[in-house]
Amino acid sequence: MVHLHTRSAYSLLESPFRIEQIVDMTIKYGFNHACLTDKRSMYGTMKFIKLCQEKGIHPIVGLEVDSVYQDQPFDFILLAKNDRGLQDLYALSTILMNDPSKVSLEILFKYVLDCIVLTAGDDDSLEQYIDNDELEKLEQILKYCHEHIPDFYVSIAMNDSKYRANKNVILKRVAHDCGCRTVALSRIFYAFKEDVEKQRILKAIDKQTTIHDQTLNVLYDRYYRSQEEMNALYDKDDLNATEEIVERCNIQLAMRKSHLPHFENKLGIDSQTYLIKLCKKGLLKRLNNHLTEEYVRRLEYELSVINSMGFTDYFLIVWDFIRYARSQDIYVGPGRGSAAGSLVAYCLGITHIDPIKNHLLFERFLNPDRVSMPDIDTDFPDDRRDEVIQYVKEKYGAGHVSHIVTFNTLKAKQVLRDVARVIAMPIRKVDELCKLIGNAPNMTLQMAYQQIPAFKRMIDTDKKDQELFELCLPLEGLPRHISVHAAGVVLSDQDIEKVCPLVRIDEENTATQFTQEYLEDLGLIKMDFLGLRNLTTIYQIINTLKQHHIDIDIMKLPLNDAKTYQLLSKGDTIGVFQLESEGIKNLLRKMKPSKFEDISAVLALYRPGAMQNIDEYIKRKNDASLIEYPHEKLIPYLKETYGLMIYQEQVMQCAQVIGGFTLAQADNLRKAMSKKKVEIMQSYKEQFIQGALNNKVSYKQAGELFDSMERFGGYGFNKSHSYAYGLISYQMAYLKANYPLFFYQRLLDSVIGSEVKTAQYIYECQHRGIKILPCDVNHSQASYTIENDALRMPLQVMKGIGRSIYPIILKERTKGEFKDGIDFVVRVSAAGLGESSLRILIDGGALDGFEYNRATWNENLSKILDYARLVRVEEKNQVLFDFTVVSRPSILKIKENTLLKAQREHHILGFYLSEHPVQTLRKKYPKCIPISQLQEKMDYVQVIGRVASFRTHKTKRQDMMCFMNIEDECGKIDVAVMPSLYDQNKLKIERNQIVIVQGKKDRDMSILARRLEWVDSDN
Repeated sequence: MVHLHTRSAYSLLESPFRIEQIVDMTIKYGFNHACLTDKRSMYGTMKFIKLCQEKGIHPIVGLEVDSVYQDQPFDFILLAKNDRGLQDLYALSTILMNDPSKVSLEILFKYVLDCIVLTAGDDDSLEQYIDNDELEKLEQILKYCHEHIPDFYVSIAMNDSKYRANKNVILKRVAHDCGCRTVALSRIFYAFKEDVEKQRILKAIDKQTTIHDQTLNVLYDRYYRSQEEMNALYDKDDLNATEEIVERCNIQLAMRKSHLPHFENKLGIDSQTYLIKLCKKGLLKRLNNHLTEEYVRRLEYELSVINSMGFTDYFLIVWDFIRYARSQDIYVGPGRGSAAGSLVAYCLGITHIDPIKNHLLFERFLNPDRVSMPDIDTDFPDDRRDEVIQYVKEKYGAGHVSHIVTFNTLKAKQVLRDVARVIAMPIRKVDELCKLIGNAPNMTLQMAYQQIPAFKRMIDTDKKDQELFELCLPLEGLPRHISVHAAGVVLSDQDIEKVCPLVRIDEENTATQFTQEYLEDLGLIKMDFLGLRNLTTIYQIINTLKQHHIDIDIMKLPLNDAKTYQLLSKGDTIGVFQLESEGIKNLLRKMKPSKFEDISAVLALYRPGAMQNIDEYIKRKNDASLIEYPHEKLIPYLKETYGLMIYQEQVMQCAQVIGGFTLAQADNLRKAMSKKKVEIMQSYKEQFIQGALNNKVSYKQAGELFDSMERFGGYGFNKSHSYAYGLISYQMAYLKANYPLFFYQRLLDSVIGSEVKTAQYIYECQHRGIKILPCDVNHSQASYTIENDALRMPLQVMKGIGRSIYPIILKERTKGEFKDGIDFVVRVSAAGLGESSLRILIDGGALDGFEYNRATWNENLSKILDYARLVRVEEKNQVLFDFTVVSRPSILKIKENTLLKAQREHHILGFYLSEHPVQTLRKKYPKCIPISQLQEKMDYVQVIGRVASFRTHKTKRQDMMCFMNIEDECGKIDVAVMPSLYDQNKLKIERNQIVIVQGKKDRDMSILARRLEWVDSDN
């Protein structure tokens, strides 16, 4: 007996049954075959097949299909008999996952030749025909299916229900009368009987309701039954039929693999010859027609490796879409990853770092001793990346290009929130638990319980929390919904669905249903098209400069610009790619970069492990007498890093120069070191020492050198990547140092919608003396604009003034500037702007250019809107105004409440612009650090801020304490006030009060208060 229906957790939020559990249950009950039949999708197929093969279980791959015939629903289970059948399932799943409607029987019949087809035994029209005694209709549909499906079975399903068992007697008789075979089918959705409650929770999450919702389609008793249970429920012949079916299902995954598409060149010559021609031409251009033997020899070597490994078309495809991007004025990044070590990539314009001049290694990118696909990742501006992908789709065919699926899972905090919501638990309780978990990567609920005492205490002392925790544990990690790989796209010379089913992710794009780790085995090669916001910013700055008659070639900037290194040495790098964190700014201040190599070194050193070399690097940089080299032969390779190994390439060069390794062998050694493979390392050590002895290096020195390489190799950074991204960092720093107004204009544009980043950048502008002009209905545009050496904020910075609102104002303004506030309200209200939008504009300061203050505009707005309605005349689809009908309203002037004005402004903008309550006080308290600068500090600190919110909490000893959230003009932080300090200050703690906090920052964005000092903001 074999179970022929099993839905896994990859029928998203339908089943809690993990693939691992399915295989484990198969083994537990002594079955030799396992079956996977998810509904519509095949997300779990490859994982299921691989796991079955590992455990010695025969995998049966199927698909549950909902179809329609004569407007009636009919569900079927298709099981692949062979690889052709599997491809039919891929094609069918692709259809189903591209269109939410049911597939017609006529379409279904096209995919059944190499499949065994079972009725699904679900609550579809077949069941209803039996329930309603419509046996003629039942016979008609069974005969129709029998005629069109070579291997058709009628499922005798769910006999655990007495009602269904009685009806199944009729179904079996009718099926046999129609010449159809029958088979036992127990529909399975979970492992154990009690797991129905897990299914209930998942369905409630999916429907965004609670577990008490009576409309949830929860299926009882759909657990994995044993042989004995099945024997008691089903006829022997129907059970035997399951064995007959699975014996005929033998997929091998031996279908033709995909390959990269062949690149058709305009000369009609073979790809190898074309690549060689392009590279030779590119090298001449790069070297200004001054070829040297070193470059020619390196190019010939790389081309021979690329062509012999069969990667010629790969390089041509990448070259072609980068060429297209540049032809469309799309800025392409200078490179990323190890590809910058390839001279071929440099000649083709794929990268922009000279690998010979900078000692970058081709073998770090493509190792001829280790056959693996090259990996060229390309950065594009984030607002134009899709154009390049669209070009690739049009060139090679939409069915040959696809994104890659990823799964958002029920991780620790997500599962807590989802489950709490469906069991109607107060959100406040869940927020506390989630806050304690924090943002540590890969944190699980069990880890949190074991490692975080406060979390454990909450679970142990509160029954509701304990119940939530226990409900969440078995659901944690289940796939919740699909997403898309941030950059990855696969290309194929055949329709991708022949090796992998697809799912539609939007109107224009599909994704593979299999995740990245399974694709290369199918011949699907991933290329990364990354959308980098920083490239968008650089492109916009360059374009704006052009409009002001300043022409810059961003790829030919002088790499010795004094202003740039001065800016870097000050750590003035907010908004500069890769250099924004407080930690890296501190490193820049210590290091004081004076050459491009220092920027690359910063990126390489500011990483776990490598950080231990920072102080030594800085000492050697500042005092040449401290520089030591492990061996004189290594001076050319370690000179730029003052004798220290910080790059993987330096480890490889040491293996080559001292140990006599080829660079391919050196790359294998580098990989073994990074993965800490002890046995392999030992054999390499022996080879290295022997090679060193041959090079007249002593045994002792060779051993020390290898140990040093091993130490550095464990955390050394990819130099090619560091140089490529260092160049983007330099470009942004150069633009910031030399064209700050243009830099901030586009930087602020790039973060519209992010209150935190906008506040941070505006705060910096103000500190650099760049004036920020507020939103203004007469002057603001769709984005930030330069106005009299200041930056004018756009209207869409205000919450609620989005793409459907601000264009109304801009369009109306083309008819003439707004004369005053009343003229503005009259005209834009006639154009469709409502009262709520107008109040947002008032509170955000967009009417400050007119004669009255905000309080006055708010008080009189209703009266002005009444006036606007009276003077409006609609004639022949146009709006006119008759100002003779009624006189203008008299305006009642109201005194502005400064604090209320600031609070409303903050609500609209997400930050304070005109005047933050703290901003005016900061000069009085210079020792108070801006909150935005606390991110990476772990020490005693002093801050000043406004109490945004607070809550009291009872300790274990029943003492009262308090948690405050305070904010200044550019950030927020939590403050814990312990019982004794709370007792002294409890009468003063109120929202909007200004407080100076002295205390220890002992965790991410949280201060344990030692002293509180309250400030009167009116003085």
